[in-house]
Amino acid sequence: MRKPLTTLLGAAAMAALLAACAAPVPEAPAAGAALSPAAASETAPLDGEAPEAEIPPEEAPGPLGGELPVKAIPGCRADLPYPLKMSGESLATDFGHWAAKDLDGGVVTEKVLAGSRLTLVSVWSTFCDSCVSDMAALQQVYAEYDRADLNVIGIAASAQAEDGSISEGEVEIIRQIQEMTGAEFLQLLPSDDLIAIKLKDLGTVPESFLLDSAGNVVGEPLYGGRTAEEFRRMVDDGLRALSDEAGA
Repeated sequence: MRKPLTTLLGAAAMAALLAACAAPVPEAPAAGAALSPAAASETAPLDGEAPEAEIPPEEAPGPLGGELPVKAIPGCRADLPYPLKMSGESLATDFGHWAAKDLDGGVVTEKVLAGSRLTLVSVWSTFCDSCVSDMAALQQVYAEYDRADLNVIGIAASAQAEDGSISEGEVEIIRQIQEMTGAEFLQLLPSDDLIAIKLKDLGTVPESFLLDSAGNVVGEPLYGGRTAEEFRRMVDDGLRALSDEAGA
């Protein structure tokens, strides 16, 4: 049963977020390049002030995303190689047995699916703005349905670094995106199980699909950024399919 619609993020706020995502990032001058007179005046200390001490490169703080540079707005990533290979192969159909960790390090297994008739899973990454906007749309849907009918889970695929470890910088970005978009639903980090079942076969992000309480895929997946209404139609179609199957 769907709950009354609640708007958790204003259209203006989301528009501002995405506009910020699209804004270019100023490039730093090349090492050793001379500053223009105007730039030099902006960076020169005021009279009577001591110049700031330079931080050796090896001691300078790294970017928010760890080894990967990020833009000023969390969730916006510069064009960079993605550590997981996107093969475009077909969607995995069996999520019956798996384990992964949430953002706090707690272990989550397939048992989380048993509490709802359907679970809407979104595989996403912090570097794409459509993934970020999906978080707000998914939260709207998450708030509208009884938990017995629908749960929502995000799988933050970009949290895995190239060496296979979980990037703490990425985890921090995910938390900031949650705060910005109001997304309260569970977020999972890549695990060996999730990589074997699905992440190694990603065709694109975001990718959203429905699982029943036993971990079977229901209906067809949605690719790319979607609206809350599109997610609602997907969920309603899935619930009808389960009801039809039960009545057959």
